[in-house]
Amino acid sequence: MENTLKLMKSLSDEIRLRIINILYYSDLYVCEIVDILKLPQSTVSRHLTIMKNTNVIEDTKDGSWIKYSIVKNDSYNNIVKNIIEKELINDNKLKCDIENMKIRIKCPRGCKGKC
Repeated sequence: MENTLKLMKSLSDEIRLRIINILYYSDLYVCEIVDILKLPQSTVSRHLTIMKNTNVIEDTKDGSWIKYSIVKNDSYNNIVKNIIEKELINDNKLKCDIENMKIRIKCPRGCKGKC
């Protein structure tokens, strides 16, 4: 139960829900998340740190850049999947984030260049 509480607390913020929503569909670099959500890098990094500290997301180093993904944990993944597919799917802001993500990942990946 303690792990579920940590998960719920880490997702109890609009920005973190927006981040987890796009990470559900694709692993992303910080700069990509910033571009997609149109938020300051410091804000995105702060929320990524909160989710990383509760083991909701993980990061992997890719040269000079860090890529974020949802932790592969069956119980977390089922909860996150249900939240996204049953609760968040109809939210207009989150739909817009997904569309922005689809556009952004067609560009050169990472922080090397933008479209």
